[in-house]
Amino acid sequence: MNVMTQAYRTTCIPKMEDRFGDIIPSEYIGHKLEIIVFPQYEEPKYNAETLAAMQEAEDIALGKIQTKSYKTVAEMHADILAEEDL
Repeated sequence: MNVMTQAYRTTCIPKMEDRFGDIIPSEYIGHKLEIIVFPQYEEPKYNAETLAAMQEAEDIALGKIQTKSYKTVAEMHADILAEEDL
């Protein structure tokens, strides 16, 4: 299990005075419960090159950037080989 998906398990016996009424149904108050607490999620920080690649991928998906397309793999290979000869 990686760090992003780890959860912490704890048990408690909630009481009415703990004000759990909004999140725990009353029939569970006073019974032993296992509670799973997920760690706070932090947005990953990307470097400039990664952000540029993500923006390029989004622009391609939205049709802002035109890309080459091929009907066959042979056609694609021929184009790649032609670019290498330049």
